[in-house]
Amino acid sequence: NRNYSAFSARINNDLKFNKYLSTSVDASYRRGISKNPVNNPLRAAYLYAPLWSPVWSDGRISGGREGTNVYALVNYGGFNNTWNDYLTGRFSLNFTPIKNLTITGVYAPTIEVIKVKNFSKQVPYYDADDPSLLAGYINGNLTTGLSEVRSERRTTTKQLLANYSAKFNNKHDLSLMVGYEDYYNFYETLGANTDEMELSEYPYLDRGNLSNMTNSGNASEYAYRSWFGRVTYDFEDRYLFQANARFDQSSRFHKDHRLGFFPSFSAGWIISEEKFFQDLNIKPLSFFKLRGSWGSLGNERIGNYAYQSVMGFTNTLFLDNGNIVSKNTAAQRDYNIMDITWETTETWNLGVDINFFNDRLSLNGDLYKKKTRDMLLDLQIPIYMGYGNPSQNAGLMSTKGWDLQVNWRDKIKDFTYSLSFNISDYKSVMGDLSGTVFDGATRIMEGGEYAEWYGYKSDGLFLTQDDIDNSPVLNSSVKVGDVKYIDISGPDGVPDGIISPEYDRVLLGGSLPRYIYGGNINLGYKNFDLGITFQGVGKQNSRITQDMVWQTSAWHTFPDFIDGNYFSHYNSDEENAKARFPRLSQIGADGNNYLMSDFWLISGSYFRLKNVVLGYTLPKSAVNWMKLSSVRVYASASDLFSIDNFPKGWDPEVSTGGSSYITKAFNFGVSVKF
Repeated sequence: NRNYSAFSARINNDLKFNKYLSTSVDASYRRGISKNPVNNPLRAAYLYAPLWSPVWSDGRISGGREGTNVYALVNYGGFNNTWNDYLTGRFSLNFTPIKNLTITGVYAPTIEVIKVKNFSKQVPYYDADDPSLLAGYINGNLTTGLSEVRSERRTTTKQLLANYSAKFNNKHDLSLMVGYEDYYNFYETLGANTDEMELSEYPYLDRGNLSNMTNSGNASEYAYRSWFGRVTYDFEDRYLFQANARFDQSSRFHKDHRLGFFPSFSAGWIISEEKFFQDLNIKPLSFFKLRGSWGSLGNERIGNYAYQSVMGFTNTLFLDNGNIVSKNTAAQRDYNIMDITWETTETWNLGVDINFFNDRLSLNGDLYKKKTRDMLLDLQIPIYMGYGNPSQNAGLMSTKGWDLQVNWRDKIKDFTYSLSFNISDYKSVMGDLSGTVFDGATRIMEGGEYAEWYGYKSDGLFLTQDDIDNSPVLNSSVKVGDVKYIDISGPDGVPDGIISPEYDRVLLGGSLPRYIYGGNINLGYKNFDLGITFQGVGKQNSRITQDMVWQTSAWHTFPDFIDGNYFSHYNSDEENAKARFPRLSQIGADGNNYLMSDFWLISGSYFRLKNVVLGYTLPKSAVNWMKLSSVRVYASASDLFSIDNFPKGWDPEVSTGGSSYITKAFNFGVSVKF
């Protein structure tokens, strides 16, 4: 019951009035319509065992398992539809007053309008034997409700650019550019919803329940402006130099702290163009270039009003002369720091580009080091202050990394092929911080890696009651078969015989991927072509989430890899000693077993065959009579398989700290060019 349709149109016009003046007028429009049921059945397919029929033998809706029936929700529970309209334009005017100098003005507006309509219909089900006897309503849709949202986003970009380029004595290439840009973004949304509607087939708010209606609305805006320039110079295609500078201002900072200056420089030396190198006559080597750069970039991606004392409004219940009344109230919810400013990252880079065998083999390598200062972090503040954690310039981070890419391409008669492989790695370590950033199961703290796992150290499972009686525990509900944690420290800096979140949680290793790699294989023979794409991660500490192994309702099913691999009193002592997972207990799950610890960390490395495309291009003789340029038919398959350590069915690309199912996709199509 899912459907997506789209319509798009584009207009591109280039007009030249005379040798001094020309213009470009580009515009595009896209409309997308997404129609979905109110419930996504994928999660239910994983949670629920196939033990309860969704319909009775005569086709009527059944109650499923105690009123839970995803089939009924998907087919009869209403809809969640979205309409999206996106219009963009770009209008430029080019003026060339003298040779080699072009002055360009650009105006580029966009507007996006989104309409969302969620209509959740009450779904009744009746007795199996008596079709007239109402047995209840399907869980999740016990009432009929309607929610509607309208939003609009408008942006405007304006630019003024001047470009000058010239070549002197056939040796010196020089280009200069200066420019100005400003950007404005305005977003506004309104919403209304109602519940317990009387009419289940009328999805409009004018029939809403007057005693159960709410509305909402808000708006936000931000802007920036930039002045920038660039100088590029090369001498005889051997010595290359470029310098950039930009001044940026952002409305996300106070007017006294908005300005940031970010320069950069780069240089290159094409050694293979030097006479002394050519005299060496190193035949396999066809190109050799060394390059280096230094530059700084600014980051201002925080909330739009982080430096301001923003008041939040809500309705609060008061007792007024014995009557409970609702009053409009306001309060500052987030602590603000007025002098926050740009986060700055400085990068040093050394690189080499080498080609062999008439450029059939190419290697590109980079070493880099980054230093980020004045990091914009939401550091923890004392809870008793009553505010949310503020954004502030509070940290240093050092990053070291490298990139390597290797390409090979060749042709043997009618057979062409190319191979490409890339791999990269980096590690970020936090320097001086003014506090700690708590982000669920990860922490940003001094001396640790960026977003490092933070939790308890484990020591297997409790196998006997004696083990529990003689070990520190997290709480009194810990039983045999629960995860056993190590007592790291206490108030005095030494183990205190108690497992506590204050003293026994430690850094457990980085959560970010290492040795990220990917590649492409492209083969062609006459009119046939085959493309293969793969990717993977060589090293990563990944987390098995509770969602993957334990369901929070007593009648949810368990994944098959749990069966026979968890602690149970029905097992022998030898079987329990080998158990990978703790006992199946709601109390144990909530209070002890599924807290963040290294018990749930696994190797997140993986290899994935990402995409395979097989195509055939019809011969010219077969398409010329149709007045066509080319016709290609193709078939593609995505995510065919993955080699990893995650539970079967889970996506290793997005399963770090979260969970998502892996899906395969098969497509067949025809590409026609006129």
